[in-house]
Amino acid sequence: MNTSVVLVPGAPALVPVLSGSAAADSARQVDEMVRVLRRAAEDATAVRVVGADSGGRSLGDVRSTLARWGADVPVGRPGAPPAPHEAVPDAALIAWWLLDRAQIGLTRGFTGVTGPSPTTPQVAADDLVVVVADGPASLAPRAPVPEDPRGVALDARLGRWLRDPGELPDHGAAVAEEIGWWSRPAWLVLADLVGGRAARERLSWAPFGVGYHCGWWS
Repeated sequence: MNTSVVLVPGAPALVPVLSGSAAADSARQVDEMVRVLRRAAEDATAVRVVGADSGGRSLGDVRSTLARWGADVPVGRPGAPPAPHEAVPDAALIAWWLLDRAQIGLTRGFTGVTGPSPTTPQVAADDLVVVVADGPASLAPRAPVPEDPRGVALDARLGRWLRDPGELPDHGAAVAEEIGWWSRPAWLVLADLVGGRAARERLSWAPFGVGYHCGWWS
């Protein structure tokens, strides 16, 4: 049995209360991600979230808020113990929000990955693994990083990789930093987890000059 793996972006801009009218640019895609998460969770007994975190932090099933970005929106299962938002990595907070939107009540935990050669965490066959990772943040003149043709080309290749797997496109940690591909460690773990399988569902878009991708492997 192959573990069910879902790739989602980790952008606070996906949350309407944080981005206002700009959230409309991703509303349809958020609905699609919620649908994919619900389907992927049907046979799961727990959720393991994996995302880039410079401190390599891990945490268990907690609830917190999105106060880090200026809105006291609760995230996490209601029965989970509370944790201050400062103790919860960005990727976990956004994943929690998406899982809540999908009404997935399974216990959840987070594993942070970091470094040029991250270690892939052990997962169970009946886990739903949610990998939080963005593409490069250099796809447009007003992107977080000035537009860079290397970032544009890499993001297009990442989108193709979802449907036509092989070796993950990667120019190394130094170039990743230059083009704003800060979630590179999570992509490397994703490639290891899916083992050359094509995503059965996939979606790519870039409303704010940052590559967003969603995929589901099962």
